[in-house]
Amino acid sequence: MDLLSFAFLGFLLYIVVFFAVKHGINYSELGILIKKKYKIEEEMPNLSNDDIEKELEKDINKQN
Repeated sequence: MDLLSFAFLGFLLYIVVFFAVKHGINYSELGILIKKKYKIEEEMPNLSNDDIEKELEKDINKQN
C-alpha cells in the first residue's frame, strides 16, 4: 500500500510541477519574447459543433 501511495503522490507531484513550469515559462517575459521572435504558436483545433457531431456519429456507426 505504501508503494502504491508513493507512486500516486509522485505522479501527482509530477503533474503539478509540469504544469507550473509550463505555465511559468509560457507567460513570463522571456517566454513571450521567444514566442514573438520565433513566431511560435500553439495549434488550436478549430472544430465546430457540427464537425464533432459528425465524428461521434461515425464512431457510433462503426460500433454497430
